[in-house]
Amino acid sequence: MEELLPIIEKEGIRVEIQSHPYDFCELNNETCDMVKSFRSKNLGYVYSSPHGFFYDQGKGDVHSMLRYAGNELTHVLFADTFNQTLDCRYILNPPWLNGRGKADVTVHQHLAMGEGDVDFNGIFETLREMDFANKQLKPNAPKVGGDNIACVSMFGFPEKMNKQAPEARERIEKELLNK
Repeated sequence: MEELLPIIEKEGIRVEIQSHPYDFCELNNETCDMVKSFRSKNLGYVYSSPHGFFYDQGKGDVHSMLRYAGNELTHVLFADTFNQTLDCRYILNPPWLNGRGKADVTVHQHLAMGEGDVDFNGIFETLREMDFANKQLKPNAPKVGGDNIACVSMFGFPEKMNKQAPEARERIEKELLNK
């Protein structure tokens, strides 16, 4: 990052960093600390709700994680999942993972809101408290910026997307934009 950041800043590129299960940094606070440590107007943090139970080792304390991200939070991905730390709360997704000959199959879900264990009421409440919908990525940075992003990231049941994606968008708009 020390080598890339001068180029990123010079070119005005927006970069957002996300914690991810089984990646180099799985925990919310550690990844937020990394983003904050660079003190760059070009870096933001992505909070992915279906990864939240990985982010805090099964607690699912969305209020704490989002508040910890603070002003570095620039992007939220909305999808549900089961808490993988509880018994019998997971499925393998996508289904072809076992066919690739890997023993360390990742349990990964991005279900429609309401189909799992994620506290969406808590997420929306905290995002409203943070005024997330009205903020921009580093508005004083030349070339960089733009609105914070709230989007759907569901892939659990593609056959349901025609119904679930519009429902998710409507809920996000209602909760964050009062539409």
